[in-house]
Amino acid sequence: MAIYSNFSGMPGLLRAVGSVGFAQLNTRLSDCASSDDPITDILVLGFIFRDEAVHKPELFRLMYTTESPKPEVKLNRGNILSGSGDSDFENFSESFDHVVRATQRALDAGLITATSARAAAAQFWTGLYGFIQLDMAGLYGDDGMAEVLLPSIVNILIGMGADPQRVQESVAKAVQRVLWTARA
Repeated sequence: MAIYSNFSGMPGLLRAVGSVGFAQLNTRLSDCASSDDPITDILVLGFIFRDEAVHKPELFRLMYTTESPKPEVKLNRGNILSGSGDSDFENFSESFDHVVRATQRALDAGLITATSARAAAAQFWTGLYGFIQLDMAGLYGDDGMAEVLLPSIVNILIGMGADPQRVQESVAKAVQRVLWTARA
């Protein structure tokens, strides 16, 4: 009971834990240096997001699932389309804004077209989030990244007007960056 009193009960504790999760995600995304290829950067940010989910599944569920671990605790998870800090979790907007900035760079470079960087970034994240949920449930086996995630993101980018060859080059660079970083 002592721990709950430090956080004004279960809702406060869950907010604090979720805020730590977003702070950790934000730190990892912040450590990802921008390159001269914003599409590669979008993909790398997505790989980092997935890595956080895979290595911290309980925390990921608290941060992103639609239901709270306790039905009586209502958590405001925020609105990524608004860009406001209306989430109960600190660092919520800051973590997603990394993807928005990379997407804005892709828009500014004429690599994709979209009504807004925030909406386009949300489309990437939606595809990634759906994949992560099904992957964490074990529904893709070992081939999910190659057969589902990468083709899905490629299709989203091409649907936004990206050149297919350029996207394939960006995918190769992103995979190389992530694998090289993981080995270092």
